[in-house]
Amino acid sequence: MSEDLKKYFTTGEFAKLCHVKKQTLFHYDDIGLFSPEIKNENGYRFYSYHQFELFQVISLFKEVGVPLKEIKFLLKGKTPDKIMQLLKEKSVEIDKKINELKQIQTIIQTKVALTEQALETDFSSVSFAYLKEEKFMLSRKTLNLTERKYAAAISELINEVQQYKLDEGYPIGGIFAREQILEKDFYNYSYFYVKVKEGVENIDYYVRPEGLYAVGYEIGGDIEDAYSRIIEFIKKNGMQIGENAYEEYMLDAMVVDQVENQLAKILIQVENEDQPNTTCNGVK
Repeated sequence: MSEDLKKYFTTGEFAKLCHVKKQTLFHYDDIGLFSPEIKNENGYRFYSYHQFELFQVISLFKEVGVPLKEIKFLLKGKTPDKIMQLLKEKSVEIDKKINELKQIQTIIQTKVALTEQALETDFSSVSFAYLKEEKFMLSRKTLNLTERKYAAAISELINEVQQYKLDEGYPIGGIFAREQILEKDFYNYSYFYVKVKEGVENIDYYVRPEGLYAVGYEIGGDIEDAYSRIIEFIKKNGMQIGENAYEEYMLDAMVVDQVENQLAKILIQVENEDQPNTTCNGVK
């Protein structure tokens, strides 16, 4: 190798520098996208160090989804303004992708937390818990709806949650009014809901009131037995059913195969027997 060529990289050396295969450099040369600075009479290719920056730009554009044909067209008549404009556009796209990935990560973390909580739960237990208020996205009223309208209401709720990018991985929950509980009408939900994150503005949301709740669990769809156990516990402790019950899955079809293994958490508002029912649910 001549002294002059010692200042250049061979194809293998340049490929190693750029963390690509030699075949990538051959392909880029064949399509006229990126060629070596020198090709000698024996067909050997040599790249200069200052070509590294150009290759990095090509790799960057390729990484963010710009087709090779478009990169080639851009580089042919490249100007600082054109490159800057494209970089700005791709920066916006990357920000959007980052936000999408963050939301996916949040959903995964929520599913993990719910599953861990379920695995540590005594499914046969019933207890009282004082809960802080929580905000929900609420469906339109579903009480006594036909199956088709029932499904449409759930679809509307899901679409609204997705539209405002509020999905954090919480399952869809259902609300029973006290009347449905007392009549054992356990498949006739008044509303469906999805928990939403704090700090959401300009969106109407339902507030599950702060207060005392009886907490129990339904396994494998045995809903009547679950509510019977919880109601018996409430009465035994000198309390009465409040305005609503809230039902949400902890182990659903995402993490268990069989319906009999699915687990729902049931929260029933409670109040003292001598306390008049003045519970109010808030919509902001």
